[in-house]
Amino acid sequence: MSPLDARRISLEEAREAQADRSRRYVELARARRFLPEKISPFYRRKLEEEFAALGSFEGPLARGALASEDRLNLSAPHEIADWVDDRSNTPEGGEDSTIRKYADRVLFTPTSICAGHCLYCFRQDILAERHEREDYAFDARLARLEALLDADSALREVVISGGDPLTLPAAALRRVLEAVTARPGLRAPRVHSRAPIFAPQSVTPVKAAALGAARARLVLHVVHPYEICGEVEAGLRRLQAEGVRLYNQFPLLRGVNDHPQVLARIVEKLDDLGVRTLSVFVPEPIHGSAAYRVSLARIETIWREFRQTNPSWISAIRLALDSPLGKAQLEDLLRREGEWAIFRRLQGEIRYPDFPAALDLPGSLETLLWKG
Repeated sequence: MSPLDARRISLEEAREAQADRSRRYVELARARRFLPEKISPFYRRKLEEEFAALGSFEGPLARGALASEDRLNLSAPHEIADWVDDRSNTPEGGEDSTIRKYADRVLFTPTSICAGHCLYCFRQDILAERHEREDYAFDARLARLEALLDADSALREVVISGGDPLTLPAAALRRVLEAVTARPGLRAPRVHSRAPIFAPQSVTPVKAAALGAARARLVLHVVHPYEICGEVEAGLRRLQAEGVRLYNQFPLLRGVNDHPQVLARIVEKLDDLGVRTLSVFVPEPIHGSAAYRVSLARIETIWREFRQTNPSWISAIRLALDSPLGKAQLEDLLRREGEWAIFRRLQGEIRYPDFPAALDLPGSLETLLWKG
């Protein structure tokens, strides 16, 4: 057998193995209320490029979008469905379209639809539940938001998330933005979206103009430097041309970006495009997250090297752990009690179950940055 034939057979076997994992994940997602795999044609091309280079679907982009053996089988102690406790922060009568953890802002989710699914999604419990209900009552959700804004003068900001608000039709997106901008006591709307990464063509000139007219702040979710390409850059420039301010925040994910050099590449590449990185988040201990979590000891090591080996315009960003009591940082760590790390917030203590070091197998830099 020639080397060419051997490689062809190896690639075919790798495709069959991934197809089998994806089939098994369909059943797991249905049984455990996980989001199913959903990959846009645009992002699928990136996965195919990665597969052709690595000869497997074990690269950093595939790990976030396709079921791995870890995603199918790995778990850690004390995982729960909803770590940040979104349900208890839902105002009475708001169902799950308005979530209010802070007195001065509200999270509004006008849709549960995304351009693609991140298998590490930390809101998948609520989103999967919505998908089961097939509840896309946009008008009712918007009416509830407007009633809340009119009734509570303490609110200063609306964070529009989802799902992904940029999957809405342009007219619906404009209605949401105008509901915010029509109320002078509110800041410019903040919109969180991964659509410019999963499907840049979905961010049409009409949607970009609506965001610009609202002076919106658009927070992206770029988890790896290879997600940024010419088409993504063109979409971001289209938004900037309309006056949209661009930011980024993302989780630290094992096998995706768990190395200081990868973090620096993300921040620097986005900075070159005029996108400001705000935060890197510690992965939350939800069901199915063990494939992506990193132990606190290794997070501290990664973060220390990241901060010490990069200039401040790269390293001056926040590392945060979201929680039911708000966002904690490493300096908020009070003590350890066995497998628990105790963080302090003004509202009280946060008991975080650390990820076991024995399960924390680092991503290989050769794979994480396979393009060199």
